[in-house]
Amino acid sequence: MDPVDEFARLKAEIRRLQDRADALRDGLLRPGARLRSNAYEITVKRQKRRVFNKDRLPETVLADPRYWDERVSEVVTCRALTHAGEADIILIE
Repeated sequence: MDPVDEFARLKAEIRRLQDRADALRDGLLRPGARLRSNAYEITVKRQKRRVFNKDRLPETVLADPRYWDERVSEVVTCRALTHAGEADIILIE
């Protein structure tokens, strides 16, 4: 299998699995949900964390380049190609 095709297939499968995991998680968070099977047990706990809210900073701080770093990362995206002729065909009857 071509690595590009395999990458696209795997990304689609990961999306499908993540969607399923999210749906199951939502169900487990409902009151009265069954949280134990013969092989596994789910524990649900609330956890607090502090979150920095940069929107509350004054504009002078936000606009000052001394407070900002620039980082570079590679972003890999994948899109389906239209096969030759498929999108260009217009049927007129």
